Amino acid sequence: MAVTDAASSGARAAVIGAGRMGHGIALEAVRGGFQVAIYDTQAGRAEAAVAEAKADANDLVAAGVIQASDIPTIIGRLTPAIDLESAAADTAVVFEAVAEDLDVKRRVFARLDRAAPPTALLLSNTSSLAISDIAAACERPERVALAHWILPPHLIPAVEVAPGPQTSEATIKAVRGLLARLGKWPVVLEREMPGYLINRLQFALLREAMDLVGQGVASAEEIDRAVRGSIARRMPVTGLFGQADLAGLDVYRQIFRYLAADLSRSTGPPQALDDAVRAGNTGAAVGQGFYSWTEERRDEALRRRNAELIRLLRTDTGER
Repeated sequence: MAVTDAASSGARAAVIGAGRMGHGIALEAVRGGFQVAIYDTQAGRAEAAVAEAKADANDLVAAGVIQASDIPTIIGRLTPAIDLESAAADTAVVFEAVAEDLDVKRRVFARLDRAAPPTALLLSNTSSLAISDIAAACERPERVALAHWILPPHLIPAVEVAPGPQTSEATIKAVRGLLARLGKWPVVLEREMPGYLINRLQFALLREAMDLVGQGVASAEEIDRAVRGSIARRMPVTGLFGQADLAGLDVYRQIFRYLAADLSRSTGPPQALDDAVRAGNTGAAVGQGFYSWTEERRDEALRRRNAELIRLLRTDTGER
């Protein structure tokens, strides 16, 4: 079966890894018409992912993307699998979302390469590892590619797509078409690279922001307030290059001439990040990171984040 016809024909897909990303990816696949098997090595995790996908579907109801009456039909296409091989059998596409560990991913892809049909796409959700290193475990590396979804995947439209050196052009074309039919925004890179696109941009900004905290220039709270009240307001509308064009590239060039030499050039984690981790302040899960967190504050932050993402989905112009 051609992958380009898969979603419309009720084809099978699999999601391997039922953690924070897996259930959201599975929801988008079943919403696109796939019959999806989801598998996880942790006992009960796949079953829990079905319930989590059902809860996430309520966000899409709030966004006006689906009707509440659609949820039973959509979630009815999602089934926990008893093992990886049965999940991957007879699939048109497999989405991998296991731990960000190269050895783990290689073992998973070696099994998928044997278990999935020869025509199936094998797509990794890695955000940092090289697709070529993952595909090296496969006898058919031409069908292995990056499909990096962004948390939360049911509310974030962009999905990064990238080839390894042996990935075929037909595979990338099929992945782009598949994601577009799922209502996502495929962002296709010409080649693999460390961190790919979105993490490189995100971590470049974080490196500078954390360096400013470390220098005592401003607190994390003030920097976040500055971002939320300025560049974060423009980016959803103009992006980066659109804003540069609107402001004037001559202006930006002059600013770069003055500023570039003073920006952080750290080749390791920022000192403020190192200090926090060494102190055990690893974030909301433990109650302390750059902010102090209670369970209520964390839940409220996630609620506000999702509410804003839902609002953006409602107003999405479909620009892809």
